[in-house]
Amino acid sequence: MPVRVLLAAFLTLAAALFAAPAAALDATDANAGVETAGPGGRSVPLSPILSGPVDDSTYIVGPGDRFSITVWGQGVVSYSALVTPEGELVLPGIAIIPVAGEVLEDVKCEISDRLGELYHDVEVSVSLMGLREMLVNVLGQVRNPGTYTGTPLDLAGEFLRKAGGLTPGASTRNIAVTRRSGDEARVDLTRYENTGDVSANPPVLDGDVIFVPYAVAFVGVYGAVGSPGIFELIEGETVASLIELAGGLARGAVIDSVEVRGFTGGVQASSVVVDMSAEAQAGRLLADGDEVYVREVTEWRRVAHVAVEGEVEWPGPYGIEEGVDRLSDVVRRAGGPTSEAWLRGARLVRPRLRDDPDVEFERLSKMLVSDMTGLEYPYFKSRQRDRMSVVSDFEKALAGDESEDALLRDGDLIVIPRYVDTVEVLGQVANPGKVAYLSGKRYEHYIRQAGGYASRARKSRIRVVSGATGEWMHAGSAGVLEPGDLVWVPERDEVDWWKLMRETAAFIMSVVTVYVVIDQATQ
Repeated sequence: MPVRVLLAAFLTLAAALFAAPAAALDATDANAGVETAGPGGRSVPLSPILSGPVDDSTYIVGPGDRFSITVWGQGVVSYSALVTPEGELVLPGIAIIPVAGEVLEDVKCEISDRLGELYHDVEVSVSLMGLREMLVNVLGQVRNPGTYTGTPLDLAGEFLRKAGGLTPGASTRNIAVTRRSGDEARVDLTRYENTGDVSANPPVLDGDVIFVPYAVAFVGVYGAVGSPGIFELIEGETVASLIELAGGLARGAVIDSVEVRGFTGGVQASSVVVDMSAEAQAGRLLADGDEVYVREVTEWRRVAHVAVEGEVEWPGPYGIEEGVDRLSDVVRRAGGPTSEAWLRGARLVRPRLRDDPDVEFERLSKMLVSDMTGLEYPYFKSRQRDRMSVVSDFEKALAGDESEDALLRDGDLIVIPRYVDTVEVLGQVANPGKVAYLSGKRYEHYIRQAGGYASRARKSRIRVVSGATGEWMHAGSAGVLEPGDLVWVPERDEVDWWKLMRETAAFIMSVVTVYVVIDQATQ
């Protein structure tokens, strides 16, 4: 009989045999994503939400999985087949194929091969159309132990989440998954989360039991690693795997002298130095209580920085080489002073770091100046000035005077303010504020321009603050003022005449009393 006649007969028979399954498949497809009533009235989604396509090479087929098989020849026949509870896929009139526990990729190939052996000049397409639901037991240190449903695509961590998560003290790295076959897999959530190792969070199969024990053994890693700290110990943990778990070696880590301190019989043993570049040493096994210390090169690739603020083209931080770069070098790299720059008022601020903290200065810095005593304020003021050193004449430095062109240090701050043409007058004057600068004038001129003294001005304590250096000077010795300077006129202390009279009367009475006592004693 011609092959064409045989093929036509097969297609006719297949269409008749699988008409009902095909109709069921079409009905299912029409309701994809719709919920239907399950046992006990529970809603069961017909199509689970997937994070991506099913991986043929890893998906394990089991009872309840539903397949769609399409055959192309002179006609097209499509039908569905369900894996039976015995784990078999029945192809009516063709074959019964055991598929439970097989990888999806192998099942597809076997179905295609079986049909290809019987019929020629046909094409076969096999697709997984529906995922089975399965039951998994989650026991041990979880908040809600019990049996939970899922799909073969759910990872062990998802079932732990369904069980309410782990309880305090639960293991995160020694979680056991026991298969029906008796085989075991281990779940290491810490490694999965810290390194992205997907094998540490495996998928779960039908009837598996997930058991979460207590965490009882720990090791520590410190120093130049990404995330130093204490981690739960697992069997087979090595120095290299622990460092990987802690984020790997940090910049500047000294890999040839990693220190491992361990215990022998509860007594601390001597340290062991490990060279991480040697595979045998990096693979040294760790025990409960071991500690790993990774040294770091001192000031590894440290770059000294200075900051430039104010009237330059490009303010911001700049890297320098200490002992080489000068003030003018960085100002030029910053684009140079703008047309609004006031070089006379520019300053180089250099913090002076101290090894020992100044407790008294820290205490006074939290107080109001008005609350300080006569001894505390001068100390605070001198310490404040000592912590910030103002150096260099910018005009000369940028003009090429090397004696003023200071060598820069890490942490220096270059400040170039905007040019000002005013002198500020504050305190006890009629109209405090800024007064137009006039060349060659002393402080008295600016006080007159501000409306003169107020009634409570204390003329003997007038001060001038230099806008260029921040120095406080007695007004009489300040000389000719410059733009940006500030004149401060303090307030005269208010006299409590009634208190003064009482104190004077008390003093006179005490003197009279003493005189009377002495006079009576000498008679």
